[in-house]
Amino acid sequence: MNKTSLGIISALTLLFCVQAEAQTFRTFQTTTQEITYTERTLTDGTTVVETVINTVVVDLTPNPVTAVSAVETDEKNETLFLTQAAVTALKAAIATAEEADEVSATVIAETIAEEVDDTDKAKDSSGAVAESISYVEIVDGSITFSSSDSGTVEEATVETTARAEFDTIVEVAKPIVSSN
Repeated sequence: MNKTSLGIISALTLLFCVQAEAQTFRTFQTTTQEITYTERTLTDGTTVVETVINTVVVDLTPNPVTAVSAVETDEKNETLFLTQAAVTALKAAIATAEEADEVSATVIAETIAEEVDDTDKAKDSSGAVAESISYVEIVDGSITFSSSDSGTVEEATVETTARAEFDTIVEVAKPIVSSN
């Protein structure tokens, strides 16, 4: 009877150890978006607004057993060339969407998808939506001609791991001093 009980306890202990190593840990995801507006004077003298939407998605998976956290970062930049009037309307729409009660982490991208269409985008000389622009820049007092392309650029996933930091508390024993 003793050997049977010991065998069952050993089997349960082994099962528990196997399960402890096979755990999947919860992943926490955060998404942040930023939008930048840069006025560009084109080589033909017209002005367009280069609008860049930066989206960063971070997945954090802490492992309490090994005290190591895995972090995966995905970054996406979307560039649009918009007219001045479209940018003014877009800024107002984003401000209204951010004031709503239930704001998502991707409120900027959602607002752009709803508000921006081909009529809001800058056009080239033939009337087609501009996919790339050549603009004038003054760098260190000299005029340079630069170019930029529209579209989406996704950066490869960056994976890092870091050991969790903790505070060490050291107890220092003090002798009792009596005033008697």
